[in-house]
Amino acid sequence: MNSAIIAGIFWHFVGAASAACFYAPFKQVKRWSWETMWSIGGLMSWLILPWAVSAILLPDFMAYYSNFSLSQLTPVFLFGAMWGIGNINYGLTMRYLGMSMGIGIAIGITLVVGTLMTPLLQGRFGELFASAGGRLTLLGVLVALIGVGIVSRAGLLKERALGINAEEFNLRKGLVLAVMCGIFSAGMSFAMDAAKPMHQAAANLGIDPLYVALPSYVIIMGGGALVNLAFCFWRPGHPARAVGA
Repeated sequence: MNSAIIAGIFWHFVGAASAACFYAPFKQVKRWSWETMWSIGGLMSWLILPWAVSAILLPDFMAYYSNFSLSQLTPVFLFGAMWGIGNINYGLTMRYLGMSMGIGIAIGITLVVGTLMTPLLQGRFGELFASAGGRLTLLGVLVALIGVGIVSRAGLLKERALGINAEEFNLRKGLVLAVMCGIFSAGMSFAMDAAKPMHQAAANLGIDPLYVALPSYVIIMGGGALVNLAFCFWRPGHPARAVGA
């Protein structure tokens, strides 16, 4: 097997394990509002980590980004902001549906919409059925959905057994947010497509092909951070939702 494929599988494993650890502190937070918890947790993933990793990879951090025009960076940033809206909805599903049900439904819808929306909008949806790679992609989506369903059901049963309930359970609102999460999270796919010139520029600097997309996350996550932090700090009707509230 190609070493790049093995490395990709390894980093997917690291990402999945990190995502699982991400939720652990949420259950221990008792006196913070959701907005405070979400924004503090997000600062690392939206801002600190993308900047730190890109600074390590790039030989000249500022020179790299200054080579791109505003017209090139703007769509990358705006699609990142679109993803940010989906990210907010993803987090809110946990508020209204609970951890297991919320994450399961949100990830399931995001998986389907995020995978299929891009080829659908680009007029390439038929290619998924016409090519072997496309059919394998659809099979992978189906298998992943089955896995998400099983894990979500197991988590829901565990939460019920332990007496854990969503603080503000609202099935209708939670399902609407999960659908919105799936639609807007496709912004990440659009952002990566718009950032292809950034990927090529990183490759021209000698960055390993496996990591050429990482510098574009500074712009993509910047758009997502703007939306998320704006929602958390200026949410109408919640001026007192702060640490210790």
